[in-house]
Amino acid sequence: MTAIGAILVLLVLGSIGFVVIQLVPVYLENMRIVQVMNQVKADLEGQNATVTDIRKALGRRVNIEDLRDVNHRKDFVVSRSGGGYKVQIEYERRKAYFGNIYLLAEFDHTVEIIK
Repeated sequence: MTAIGAILVLLVLGSIGFVVIQLVPVYLENMRIVQVMNQVKADLEGQNATVTDIRKALGRRVNIEDLRDVNHRKDFVVSRSGGGYKVQIEYERRKAYFGNIYLLAEFDHTVEIIK
């Protein structure tokens, strides 16, 4: 392998590494959001919870997990479903990559809390 070939390989590996470094925190935050939703579901399932109870539980869990970019009042949508309530969050995160090129990750999660 020539020096130019080695430089090109390092350039490709470096750009892939930079993508990984940018996206790991985004996916860790997503894992914590899913964990918050599953914990609220586990706590309130079968407890005849109201929308207010669900929102309070979400607020507590968001504070415990220190999710600063998530607003439990605006980002979580609580709606009635067949036997209880559906809690949904749909959001995206953008991370700068190079110049005006961004990395975009979109997430959509739903849990159903049965009365």
